[in-house]
Amino acid sequence: HKDAIYGLGITADGKTLATGSYDQKIILWDTASGAPLRTLSGHNGAVVDVAFRPDGKVLASASADRTVKLWDVATGNRLDTRSEPTKEQQTLLFSPDGSKLYAAGADNRVRVWKISPTAIEGSNTLLFSQFAAEGSILRLALSKDGNVLATTADDKTVKLWDAQKLELIRALEPQSDWPAAVAFALDSKILAVGRIDGTIGF
Repeated sequence: HKDAIYGLGITADGKTLATGSYDQKIILWDTASGAPLRTLSGHNGAVVDVAFRPDGKVLASASADRTVKLWDVATGNRLDTRSEPTKEQQTLLFSPDGSKLYAAGADNRVRVWKISPTAIEGSNTLLFSQFAAEGSILRLALSKDGNVLATTADDKTVKLWDAQKLELIRALEPQSDWPAAVAFALDSKILAVGRIDGTIGF
């Protein structure tokens, strides 16, 4: 890349790595050799996050150009562009079964699309667009079973949502600083939050 790398994603089989950069490019890499496989071009802003569908056939990307794009991993062709967001998109992930894509960013909303098996344009449907924070949403995390979605935002909030209905379950106590990182434990009973001030909460 010609500039900072913001997003990393790796296929479930560990064979392909995706990198998203401020240079507006996505590069797919062979993890065994370290060689680039192909470059994906089409975003008009920094690529902030990338995520593979669990089957490894589709890659999603979130960008400062206010779009979320879907790509064919085998060919590098763009499959779809979701332009519903109104501001920079900063974080995204697929549901465990690959049927839903969650994305969020500076427009304070979480959006959920139903992704078809082919993921081609015209076959993916917006299911929810839920206001989720007073500030920019920084990170998303899903429980292992895909039933609970965690959001963090620069208004120092961490919230838990019913991932199927996108209804609020509860908001945690306000954080001491921006919660810039979040992850569920494998058993989904513990949520870890990393903050800009260098502290961690569980």
